[in-house]
Amino acid sequence: MDHVIETTCRSALYRHNSKWLPYQYDINVYRGCAHRCIYCYALYSHEYIGGGDFFGDVYAKMNVADVLRRELPRFSREPVNLGGITDSYQPAERDCKLMPEVLSLLARYSVPIILCTKSALVLRDLELVGRVNAASGASLALTVTTLDKRVADIIEPNSSRPHERIAAIPEIKKTGAQCGVHLMPVIPYLTSGEDSLEAVFSAAKESGADYVLAGALNLKSATKKAFFDGVKKGFPSEYASICALYNDRDAYRAYKEKLQATLGRLRKKYGMPAYAMPIVPAKPTQMTFFQPAF
Repeated sequence: MDHVIETTCRSALYRHNSKWLPYQYDINVYRGCAHRCIYCYALYSHEYIGGGDFFGDVYAKMNVADVLRRELPRFSREPVNLGGITDSYQPAERDCKLMPEVLSLLARYSVPIILCTKSALVLRDLELVGRVNAASGASLALTVTTLDKRVADIIEPNSSRPHERIAAIPEIKKTGAQCGVHLMPVIPYLTSGEDSLEAVFSAAKESGADYVLAGALNLKSATKKAFFDGVKKGFPSEYASICALYNDRDAYRAYKEKLQATLGRLRKKYGMPAYAMPIVPAKPTQMTFFQPAF
């Protein structure tokens, strides 16, 4: 059973060093994530707090809104990503309810937001999303790796079901916010077939999504072991093929080239751009740098 641990933080706004992301600041209201996706890229993050079960030990930063309230008066009005490491609307949020006050503060201080989730729980806070969008702009996305429920039940067991995520898109669009689909990661032999990819593109188009961002699965750090363990257990007949692909550099390069060609055809067929339109603050001010303090 997932264990929610109440904790506190010394800072809410975290400035990262990535050169390719369209934002410089994150707010993560949780550490750990109970969605239990076998491809999760964030498994490494528990190392900073001494280890533990990333999926089973979820730390809720109960004072995050109080800390944010102190930081925002000195913060520039540039986009902030909500949940770069863990999903802000994972199961713990149903009880902890940390996001409503965070969103309310961001609306009050006219801070643009970027948010991606696998949970239809975001629908609970649409009024607040609309307030943020009206004040400064909001770009949301639903991660949809596959519409095959059987596959989704294994690779992302505690997320909202794919059809629930797709159904959330038109509701989000009613707030005026931008909303797209993150078709990522694409997993070879499980979600990389053209029929599987086209099903997501078609559903995204029908739902009114603004874009579809897609990307191949990269295996690094602790993710690699967790992924292969999950595949071996859930998809034993595909296990050998997936292992062979990731152990053959030339084969993997060819796979990615074929995948990009397929995605290009589907993008053209459905008229879906690859990226969200950037959110630009209306009146940017001098930047204030916050260093992480966990």
